[in-house]
Amino acid sequence: MADKYSMISFVPSVVLVGIMIVGTFAAISFIKKNIAKDAALAAQRND
Repeated sequence: MADKYSMISFVPSVVLVGIMIVGTFAAISFIKKNIAKDAALAAQRND
């Protein structure tokens, strides 16, 4: 097992990477929903 000083550096880094990955997926889904909403509005206006 690694000593506590290397874990003090390693654990926050892993947590930040995890947060960035989750945030990326959340942002992608948010953008996809908004694109679909805008496409539906544009299709409705063209009718």
